[in-house]
Amino acid sequence: MDASVKSANGLTQSARRKSLAAVVLSCFGVGIAFGLGYALTAMTLEARGEPSWVIGLAGAAPSLAILALLPALPYAVARIRPSTAIIAGCICCAAAYGSLYLTDNTAAWIALRFLMGATIALPWIVGETWVNHIADDSHRARVISFYAVSFFSGFALGPALLEHVGIDSVWAYAVGAIGALLAAVPIFLARDLAPDLAHEPATGLIGGMRMAPAAMAGGFLGGFLETSHFALLPNVAIAGGMDESSALRLLTALIVGGLVTQYTLGWIADLTSRKKLLVALGLIYAALIAVFPLAISNTGFAVALIFIIGTTVIGLYMVGLAMLGQDVEPSQLATANAAFIMMYTTGSIAGPVISGAMMTDSPILGFVGVTAMAALVLSGVMTLSRGRTL
Repeated sequence: MDASVKSANGLTQSARRKSLAAVVLSCFGVGIAFGLGYALTAMTLEARGEPSWVIGLAGAAPSLAILALLPALPYAVARIRPSTAIIAGCICCAAAYGSLYLTDNTAAWIALRFLMGATIALPWIVGETWVNHIADDSHRARVISFYAVSFFSGFALGPALLEHVGIDSVWAYAVGAIGALLAAVPIFLARDLAPDLAHEPATGLIGGMRMAPAAMAGGFLGGFLETSHFALLPNVAIAGGMDESSALRLLTALIVGGLVTQYTLGWIADLTSRKKLLVALGLIYAALIAVFPLAISNTGFAVALIFIIGTTVIGLYMVGLAMLGQDVEPSQLATANAAFIMMYTTGSIAGPVISGAMMTDSPILGFVGVTAMAALVLSGVMTLSRGRTL
């Protein structure tokens, strides 16, 4: 198609590519701000000698804020320009980082982390809705794969930058604030290329879940598995006899494996049934994690296995999001996306809690059993759910 010919969303192909590029670049900065905040909070509060339950509460505060605000976000998105919503969220997040630096009161930190979760919710839901609204269905999953890689790269870079500058430096807070502010720049430049999201939501979040039940199950499973692995995989590996550096290497393999294979997975998702692929990812994960207890004694084998597992764990969110854009009418994407994020966030809270509890008596088998069972059960839910497939 010629670049001067307008697509269904009213943009030329050239303008649509610029619009998508702006959101993909923006979410890299969002990822930095989001990822650095978790590590900075945990390490700072631990250095202050705060008990584990306080550190856990501070860690959960952003997710709790997102869950609390999600019911209202579709209505806000319907009334605020997409670029304005994202830029406002980024500026408020940057301001919250500055406030963290200026206070050493733990209760204030928890409140600010709650506020940061609320501010990051705007770029999250609006950015994903923007991408799904603009992307052509024949390339939707590949476009979303770039979005996912950009976000998770930023998310992984945040803690790495924190390790370099140290938690006691002003730069620890400046990097988070700069990441948030940089996220606003491409959105400001592409503000006239944003999609029109000013549609009145016709249903609440429960109705949003019913629009794409398989995608919702995939989002929950993605959140459940991702945070279970991010939070507990090193502990499982150490319980199996690995040293600390090898255990942390597994976490790196998980993230890298998920990132480098996302485009290939998106390409497959654009050529086949996304629902079947989503189910396949869940089943493949269950089969692979069942092998992990046998692989844990061989570091090289364990790293290779976790690398492949990373493809399935991180891929669940990407393929589920692509299904959402496929199955939901554009006017209802904001509501459906809010429901999808709610499912993902609920899974991200439930995963470490349930997995951690089951690891009490048997760390390896408890972790493997819970995550494999979750993958099998939700793969069954996805299989039985009704929804349009490609």
